[in-house]
Amino acid sequence: FWLKTDTAIVSPPLLILLEVLRPMPMSFVRQAMLPAAAILLMLLTPSSADEPLLAVDDECTAGDGQCALNALQVRATKPSLEPKDVALEEEELEEGAAPVDEPRQEDDLPQEAVLALMQQNSSEALGAEKGIHIWHYALPCWSQCQGAGFCDKYCGPNNACCHYLASSDPPECHNVQFWPVRTFHTCVETGIKGGSDSTSGGGNLIFALNPALMKPSTAPLLEFYMYRVHSDENYGPENQNMANIAGALWYLHNEIVNNRLERRYGKTRIQRFKVTTKATQPLIDAGLNFGVRYAFDAGNCTGPFSCKKQFEKFGYFVGCNYVDQFPTQQWAKKVHYPNATWYSLPGKCNSRRYWQHDWACDLFEPGGACDDPTGEGNCTYSYESAGQITIDELEGIQDFKDFAVRGGWEYNNGTDKGVHMSFWDDKFNDTACEIRLARAQQLFKENYPNDTLEEEIPAPPCDFDYDLFYAGDMPE
Repeated sequence: FWLKTDTAIVSPPLLILLEVLRPMPMSFVRQAMLPAAAILLMLLTPSSADEPLLAVDDECTAGDGQCALNALQVRATKPSLEPKDVALEEEELEEGAAPVDEPRQEDDLPQEAVLALMQQNSSEALGAEKGIHIWHYALPCWSQCQGAGFCDKYCGPNNACCHYLASSDPPECHNVQFWPVRTFHTCVETGIKGGSDSTSGGGNLIFALNPALMKPSTAPLLEFYMYRVHSDENYGPENQNMANIAGALWYLHNEIVNNRLERRYGKTRIQRFKVTTKATQPLIDAGLNFGVRYAFDAGNCTGPFSCKKQFEKFGYFVGCNYVDQFPTQQWAKKVHYPNATWYSLPGKCNSRRYWQHDWACDLFEPGGACDDPTGEGNCTYSYESAGQITIDELEGIQDFKDFAVRGGWEYNNGTDKGVHMSFWDDKFNDTACEIRLARAQQLFKENYPNDTLEEEIPAPPCDFDYDLFYAGDMPE
């Protein structure tokens, strides 16, 4: 057979050697003779003076006896110390066009690819023996995959089309350990289990096996305000528990202001967000706009029951519960703020705490936040900041630290009253709670007179129903 290189046809001596190798056992060819054939090819094929085919560091890097041609294949061209700026090449191209260094045909490959193909074609079992499972090994993939990224259908399960040191390639290309070639986009193993095109059935989303979650839903768009009791830190509300204003006041009253000399968790303010939600099709088919309200611990979804199982079934739904009902039914008959409601907004990588995130987790667990909710499994809500009030101004004091130093106590659980403050007195009195609620609402109106009034976009009822949500599926 003939092997075409960049500059010449392989010379007759190599053809003779290849004919000699043909009847020999493949294991012998691969382990002993094939490296010699490759070296002979290198010697007989002209190469560019400014880009030697063999560099000084062409040692074997594969380990475990996977040397010889791997050394030529992986290190045929000495890499630059600086990442190649493939992004600059690609930015100037029309959408969908291949970068300038991409081979257009399989019969017009550079020498590096020819060597890689020699190794692969010498034994179809070679990849399996090394634990490498790449379809269309060492061939161009840009056109077949329509660009860089996961490409199950052409490159194989969990594999991607990537370019060595291409900063513009997507995250799945950034941790590749083995490169068949380094001079154009080729199929590689990502090292990520379960990662693939979300539309191919494998799914880079944890819910990708449910086709109903891969398209927009028929659920209505709901727009309303959510609130968060927060510290002075600034970050979004994803992987957080939110509330309506009554639910925020109950949380303040029950957990934050009842500590002498400090406010628990450093809380200083009530933030407001304008939120738009849209349920996924499986959720709205169950008769619900909201799912169960999950708790988050430092961004980690902790239940009730299995968060992952329900996200696989319903997508990244917005959750809600009335504070005195499941999953916080322990507060039944104790909450006197009217319709106090809590919400959950699942974000990226919610199976881990914030500091444990990595790009792969963010990729496979994308959460539900997006710009314009569609009801797809990863696009169920959007949010925008809509102001804040401080706890100090709510209570009518100038500075909490000064207040505490002077002997003040916002609220004492034992006496149901404060010291040098009466704002939080009578926690279990309906009228007193409604007065506090009206005070908070009035402050937002005064501080943001041009914003949409809450009564103009009232919060929808929390329609979560345990029996409908968990129907035919025992919680785990």
